[in-house]
Amino acid sequence: MSEELQTRVVDRVGQIIFNRPETRNGLVPKFIGKVMDVIKAYEADPGVRAITFTGNGKDFSSGGDKGFLREVQQMTPDQVQREVYGYFQGVVRQIKMCNKPTVAIVNGGAVGTGCDIAIATDFRVVSKTSFFHENWTAIGCMSPLGANYMLPRLIGLERAANMIMRAQRVYGEEAVRIGLATHLAEDDSKLVEEGQAFARDLACRSADALRAAKIALRRSMDGGTLSSEWEFNLLQQGRLLAGPDYEAALDAIEAKRVPTY
Repeated sequence: MSEELQTRVVDRVGQIIFNRPETRNGLVPKFIGKVMDVIKAYEADPGVRAITFTGNGKDFSSGGDKGFLREVQQMTPDQVQREVYGYFQGVVRQIKMCNKPTVAIVNGGAVGTGCDIAIATDFRVVSKTSFFHENWTAIGCMSPLGANYMLPRLIGLERAANMIMRAQRVYGEEAVRIGLATHLAEDDSKLVEEGQAFARDLACRSADALRAAKIALRRSMDGGTLSSEWEFNLLQQGRLLAGPDYEAALDAIEAKRVPTY
């Protein structure tokens, strides 16, 4: 366990906790590299069925560490691409392509890269004080991490344009209303508890079925045709129907109990 990055597995949920509260969980490449290593380990661990991300302190993440932003200014474009976005874009790619369900438990602000990490997860749990802030244009740049693709598909083009071009914040209640977040916690004190309960619900489901469903959903957003998706989904369904989880589900239905996967 790293002091800056806390990790633990509870009830088959792998927790990733940013622990740099003095920087509002500001991000630097070395720290992001540690996050990527943990995600990879959780993906390979059959005892982990879902993954959560949250931050200690007031904020989920304030984005790039303020001191590091000055360092980036002195880098060449090649250095920025290789030494910065190999990590910053890399972790967003890794979360988006993760074969297990991912949940962002957004305490306080998810800003810049922090926002892009949150929207790359499958689900976002928020409170009224949580907010999403694509602040890139406010500091004279743009998001190169996927927000320009992901946000319009989550909330529509005009709402995405307001977030991306006008750097408009979206708070918890509105985030749930427009589909940017999934669940609104009762209050700040219940946020982590409700977020982990949300993840445990995912962890109880068939890992194989969830993996296939995630792949199918990703394919549907990448411009495939309905005919090709029908064909792909039938192949996956045939495999799942012959598998142990489907048999366990039928046994549970007949025994009038909850299935165990």
